[in-house]
Amino acid sequence: MKKMIIFALSCTFALLGFLVIADNGAAASSKTMYVTADSLNVRQAPSIKAKIETKVKKHTALIVQEVDGSWSKVTVNQQTGWVSSKYLTLKKPQNYANRLKTIDKNSQLILVTSNGGKSSKADIMTYDRNKKGKWVLRMKVKGHIGKYGFTTNKTEGNSETPVGKYTIGTAFGQKGNPGTKLPFRNITNDDVWVDDPSSKLYNTWQSREKTEHMWKSAENMNHKLYKYGFVINYNTKRIPNKGSAIFFHIGNSYTLGCTATSETNVIRILKWLDPKKEPVIIQTPLNALNKY
Repeated sequence: MKKMIIFALSCTFALLGFLVIADNGAAASSKTMYVTADSLNVRQAPSIKAKIETKVKKHTALIVQEVDGSWSKVTVNQQTGWVSSKYLTLKKPQNYANRLKTIDKNSQLILVTSNGGKSSKADIMTYDRNKKGKWVLRMKVKGHIGKYGFTTNKTEGNSETPVGKYTIGTAFGQKGNPGTKLPFRNITNDDVWVDDPSSKLYNTWQSREKTEHMWKSAENMNHKLYKYGFVINYNTKRIPNKGSAIFFHIGNSYTLGCTATSETNVIRILKWLDPKKEPVIIQTPLNALNKY
């Protein structure tokens, strides 16, 4: 009887020991977590002095095998390494593209959203389709829209960004093509965008020298915010006073109707865009996503 009791107790302690190990270390079951930093170093050991094996982008799914203090041991692309735990989250990034019904013919999407109201702050997300035809989130960054937010009734000079789904036009810049596949136009001192609603050239890119007798006002394209960007094909029918010069360009504050983000982000998006994939941009408050 004593031997049986001792054996039972030994088994119990062994089980408890296993549970402790499972709770504190490598024996714990793995879990999927997602990267919150724009770029995260994967190191050989749990130390900032350890060699960097690779880097992973924001929203990358990582399999966490164990935790050592503020470090997590992860597996990514069949490689094992350590990352800082503070840049991981259990919350899976929301895939808004899968909720949209008007993009069946498109394979690239830029989605610009806000929380509504008159906020000029926006989230900018890029998606493309994988080989299975599913939408995959590639990038999510902070950006800015019009000073007074989004509008469904854009008018010339109202400092609001038009909501809607638009095709993407010509890319532009002042330092040469940064590597985009879009048609590219280099800006000169002669380039203007006509914003005079009474002009026949309203909402078009023109030569100042050749057309200045045909309009009363036009925006100078050789502007620091237009160092890189692309045309959003808004008001292509050029309806007078419905708004003009709607671009995606660099900027760190509210716009007068365009959409803006950092120079680094704009260049990344320009390099990613591919006309063969029929890219579109959708701009909307989150509560109106169901319209698209």
